[in-house]
Amino acid sequence: MSFLRLLSALLLTSALSHGAFPTLYLKPVVLQQFHSPTCITYAPDGSGRVFVVDQPGRVYIIENGMMRPTPFLDISSTATTVAHRKVIAVGTGYAERGLLGLAFHPGYANPASPGYRKFYVNYNKAYQAGIDPPAHDGLGWTPNCTTVIAEFQVSAADANSADPLSERKMLLYAQPQSNHNGGNMVMDSSGLLYIGSGDGGNANDVGTGHNATNALGNGQDKTVYLGKILRIDPLGTNGPGGQYGIPPGNPFVGAGGGVKEEIYAFGIRNPWGLSLDDGPGGTGRLFCADVGQDRIEEVDIITNGGNYGWRYMEGNERPSFSSTMAHPGGTLTAPIVEYAHPSATSSSLPKLGLSITGGSVYRGAAIPALQGKYVFGDYGATSGAPSGILMGLEETAPGSGTFTFTPAIPLLGGNPFSARVISMGEDEAGEIYVGTKVSSGVTAQENGLPNGGLYKLVPVPTNPAPITLTAVKDNSMFSEGELSNGTGDIFAGTSSAVDFRRGLLSFDLSSVPANTRIGAAILQLRMTSAETPSGNPARSTTLSRLNQSWGEAGSFSGSGGVAALSGDVTFVNRFYSPTSPISWGEGNEGGDFSTSVSSSFNIRTELGYYAFQGPQMVNDVQAWLAAPATNHGWILRSDEGSPSTTKRFSSRENADSASRPKLTLIHATPYENWQAVYFPGLLTGQYLDPEGDADGDGIYNQIEYAYGFNPTGFNTSDNFTTTVTPVGANADLTLTFRRDTQATDLTYQLQASENLTTWTTIAESISGAAATGQNGGTILSDTTLSGTVNLVTVKRTLSGSSVSKQFVRLNVVRAP
Repeated sequence: MSFLRLLSALLLTSALSHGAFPTLYLKPVVLQQFHSPTCITYAPDGSGRVFVVDQPGRVYIIENGMMRPTPFLDISSTATTVAHRKVIAVGTGYAERGLLGLAFHPGYANPASPGYRKFYVNYNKAYQAGIDPPAHDGLGWTPNCTTVIAEFQVSAADANSADPLSERKMLLYAQPQSNHNGGNMVMDSSGLLYIGSGDGGNANDVGTGHNATNALGNGQDKTVYLGKILRIDPLGTNGPGGQYGIPPGNPFVGAGGGVKEEIYAFGIRNPWGLSLDDGPGGTGRLFCADVGQDRIEEVDIITNGGNYGWRYMEGNERPSFSSTMAHPGGTLTAPIVEYAHPSATSSSLPKLGLSITGGSVYRGAAIPALQGKYVFGDYGATSGAPSGILMGLEETAPGSGTFTFTPAIPLLGGNPFSARVISMGEDEAGEIYVGTKVSSGVTAQENGLPNGGLYKLVPVPTNPAPITLTAVKDNSMFSEGELSNGTGDIFAGTSSAVDFRRGLLSFDLSSVPANTRIGAAILQLRMTSAETPSGNPARSTTLSRLNQSWGEAGSFSGSGGVAALSGDVTFVNRFYSPTSPISWGEGNEGGDFSTSVSSSFNIRTELGYYAFQGPQMVNDVQAWLAAPATNHGWILRSDEGSPSTTKRFSSRENADSASRPKLTLIHATPYENWQAVYFPGLLTGQYLDPEGDADGDGIYNQIEYAYGFNPTGFNTSDNFTTTVTPVGANADLTLTFRRDTQATDLTYQLQASENLTTWTTIAESISGAAATGQNGGTILSDTTLSGTVNLVTVKRTLSGSSVSKQFVRLNVVRAP
């Protein structure tokens, strides 16, 4: 009789159904490992991998919740054989050029398809005279850069690596300025590629490289590629140069007069977010988020030949700068939703942000209440501000084209939150991801690390449920003197005379078990008033960990600081007393706090709830749980470099309990907890090789986790045993395997096969529950072996051909 032991770890995808906007949780997936995620997508190959485009020129793979350390594609530096392929340099400052888009051919995984192993990228490179297309209007200006739409192929030997020498440039066009490059791309099921192209930059769609005839601008000029949604067939040959095809259904095929036949729709300013509603039950519609200029952000449904108005219209408004422009003719397609910039004082639209980020229609299975809803976001309440917001649209009736707008979908901890929403995308299962950034600079760092992030929209965890704590102490201190506000509101910022106000707050963590691992920490504050400084009203408000204890007494002011009472904190003293004060210490006036910023938020003057979050906040809380005596809370500061920046927040004494400062702690998953114990230096989502074997015991890391082993200590036995006992013409097969009862993200399936092709589950344990027998398998015992690890014993009676040959394996499935 022959036996085979096999162990594999697979991703688990849930199967649920439909509902309306529920409270969601932005689960951190990868943090502090890439710079600026401009695109999030998947390869249609059943692998479950997520691909993240990093603006400086790399594409990374997220697999099983971890980022593979070697890029899938790297075109950030010059290749020796293709000297002009380098993505144009992006640095620590704000920039819109770089690697911007990625799309996979629908036949990517099909060897019989001409699109097998092919994918497409959209990037900017330095303009090369004599090589790249010249100025498109023949006026001789020098382009700022060149947009390249190129095809690559994945390596035949490694599915996680693209072939860097396989590049085939298909479509190139000049960009007159550095901004408004668009860059997002999607492919439909027939293999047609849709390309979002911005108007070329500058303001008002005028100036060098913008068609000035009748103040037309590039958006309305059908003889240029800029300001359009383009559609090409990457595998065709009837386009200019023969590197791609023109789909015969494009609206301007045969128009003549220099009209670009690649145009699918026009009148676009800067499309930042294209998505096809092509998941299960989808409508096939193409959604586009078009970034506005001075006043309006909009979402459009793109149709063949549609004119979306720019530069004649911005949203549904006629901007003043287009007053000399004649109506372009035909019907202008209105957006399905629009919102205003905070500075658009005369607008009746909700004032939400300055730069829209397109999202997706949810067609996943994990969040039934989100089914069929379009989720999108905004970069921030001001240019470059870490104050992103997620919004939603719900169609009033299927196919109506009329949508109900939700300005801020409910998020655990609050929405907006302390990060820029730079991109959104989905995985192969239809689940939505959000790409974020803390700083505006492309490669700028936060606390010495890249500050791009990838989050996944998931249901609010229930097992275990989040822990929500209300502040047990808060106060404010003022640089004007021995002033405090122990029972009043919390203040942060400056007065008109540039006197400092700083808030302090603390949470009691004693109810949280000391061995708890935190996956996320979110501080929610309610801002009740804000001064309006001259110029840009947005000011960075930061949170930092305090290093010393401080006091709160009964002082109260409804508008600022009052004379401190004994026990209050002041600018000079941690604990004020008329006779024996305890100071912050020399050089620490104004608070003794960490130089590492725990979280930052660019807050304007809009009142409401704000959610501070970030990996350093998790580190703070984890350190306090390990050493409670070091828990002195956080200090809250606003911009102190200019006058009148004070923000005022509700304190723990507020009569409305919902307005009080709240700290929400989300537990780490069991696998994250295991990683933190044995590999404590790993960042969120940092790669740990599932097939690594640091201790050399022949047991892979993923198996060590499933068995409840220490992966850094040699294990002599894995307790997987097989015994065969003849019973007449039959035989009893008895097997044992380990399972960790705390690994509630795992499903253990003991499986048998006669041919290594068809496998039958004979015992199963789901989410830590006791094992159950199936298909002739009987559970003899499921009892504690050691600690949280159980040993399961299973019996199955074999008969017929199965007596002479039987293979067994333990299949372990981990929820993502």
